[in-house]
Amino acid sequence: MSASVAAQNEVPLPTACDVPLGPLAGMDVPLWKAASGAVLHLSAECRAFRVPPQRAGVSLRVPDRGSMADVPDPGGCRSCPNPFPDYYTEARHLVSRMEELGKLAARLDAGHDLKAYCEVLTFRMHGPGGRDPKDAHRLLRKPLAALAAARGRVAERHAGTYRGGKATEELLLIGTAALLHSDFHRRRPGKFRQPWQETWEEICEEALEARELENPSSGQARYDYQYGFDRWCEKWLTALMDLSPAEQHDRLSPVAARWARAHDVLGQAIKRDLQDEPWMVRLADRLHDTGRGLVSGIAASMTDPVVVAYDGREVIDLPWPAQDLLWVQYPGGVRETGHSRHRLTALPRLFTLLDSLARRSLRVVADTEWNDSPTVYQEAIDNVPKAAFSPEAHCWWSTNSAGRLPHLLAMARADAASAQREAQRAVAPWR
Repeated sequence: MSASVAAQNEVPLPTACDVPLGPLAGMDVPLWKAASGAVLHLSAECRAFRVPPQRAGVSLRVPDRGSMADVPDPGGCRSCPNPFPDYYTEARHLVSRMEELGKLAARLDAGHDLKAYCEVLTFRMHGPGGRDPKDAHRLLRKPLAALAAARGRVAERHAGTYRGGKATEELLLIGTAALLHSDFHRRRPGKFRQPWQETWEEICEEALEARELENPSSGQARYDYQYGFDRWCEKWLTALMDLSPAEQHDRLSPVAARWARAHDVLGQAIKRDLQDEPWMVRLADRLHDTGRGLVSGIAASMTDPVVVAYDGREVIDLPWPAQDLLWVQYPGGVRETGHSRHRLTALPRLFTLLDSLARRSLRVVADTEWNDSPTVYQEAIDNVPKAAFSPEAHCWWSTNSAGRLPHLLAMARADAASAQREAQRAVAPWR
């Protein structure tokens, strides 16, 4: 099916036109105003009135039939008590969620926008005040279901762009930057304790020597470099982790755009500190190239896959909401208990280092095999005793990782290999 035909067959996103008027139909709300004012109020009890209000010559009338798109905007004072029933608040909230999803879909249609895709993945179906959608008014349950289905369609329509290929490289880059950034904060006060620190400081010393040759009385410059070093590092790493839309222009990929943005941020930070020093541009280039070499080396050396067990009650030290993108890139077996999703899957070893020292939400339980699939991991986690996922259990894999969980994984792999052989015999029985 061509892209144009697919677009024509695409189910439109739900809007206010899909939300019924319900108990609002036919309501006629009187409007009030002060004798000397033009602002209209929905209630005579509004605290904005200093003197008794008077009835305005108009009222706010809701049509007898139609949808929430036909409800006029009250306008006027925003602090008035709400004269509408609770249904109005619920319906308005649902309409705002529909509009939010529409904006995210438009951003994704406009081009590469990792943040928008992550926000679609984390798009939650909740009512006003974070209430459970099951408590919604009965007339709103159908449009709520339509919104949930629309979110799934938007995520699936763009999944190919953010799954595999350059998207995997981008996530590895973000993960490596997050690893170094977390190390930066763990070791404060002080500087980086990484192999790159010495190299970066050598470059700074080189810049200082060049500056002092031009101006022997530049003692302040040495302080400026030493003071700025940590701050430049942090801003550079933060720019690499930033999920804001990448300005690709003529660059080959989102990864190239991310590097370019980090370089620009580093240059601006150095310029603010050093003003118009002649060495400033060369310093930014050399620091960026050194850091890029280290980050690329770490990402490349830690891409070997390992099988991990994940406790859904924990979070990984990735920029929010990139954690959800991790499970899109590396799907596996899932067990849901309440609001938590526990996982067994394979992902690059790099991401297992992102946990802080106080948590171990990702636990390496085995090596992976190239013929593993999400089906294998699903079968293995399905056979873990249900009691392991109880709220009282610290981590569901803690009592299974010593031997039982790898054993279940080996059994699932054997079952998958057996099923594959049976399928091959069915296609070519002479083998």
